[in-house]
Amino acid sequence: MAFAPVEKMQIKNAVEKALHAPGNYAGSVLEMALVFDCSLSEGQAKEAGRDIAALLKSHSEIFRNVRLNRIYWEGDGSIGNGVISLPHLQMGGGLEGYRCIQGRKRAELLAGYLKKFQARSKLILLVTDGNCLVEDEELFRENMHPFLYRKFAAIRLYPDKEKAGCRTVSIHMGMEKGWMADESSSV
Repeated sequence: MAFAPVEKMQIKNAVEKALHAPGNYAGSVLEMALVFDCSLSEGQAKEAGRDIAALLKSHSEIFRNVRLNRIYWEGDGSIGNGVISLPHLQMGGGLEGYRCIQGRKRAELLAGYLKKFQARSKLILLVTDGNCLVEDEELFRENMHPFLYRKFAAIRLYPDKEKAGCRTVSIHMGMEKGWMADESSSV
């Protein structure tokens, strides 16, 4: 499932928007976080990781020396992390210990974790199938502010639609909740 040219452009635009957000960290070494929703199969996660790494490396020189924090979002209160290199991810590695865990997760708890432990990241990408929800709207808003919503982008994969020739990816920025399975509500 390689990204279509339009999807690549949308991801690049989301990355540009996050990198140039007012108040975003402007230090010398770029630090970013790539969050994998463990609802995806290992193959889907590896393929998405390879495609994203290739896309970021082709984007600009800024990703040549990036510190990439890889995060596994396994469930509420169960988040694993590690540091990998972008070239390692591009070659299909870096996802050791990944395991597919089905079930709905609470997005506000992920946002709380990211706010506490990934505050230095200038860019945070979430690769998900959208199988999550927000139970506490106020906590979600509180965790996304004052800065997380500016540097957060969700890449939602639709693997079941891939064979039908439908669009297989959607990209969402910040406070939008359209990337979640329940798209009827928004913040």
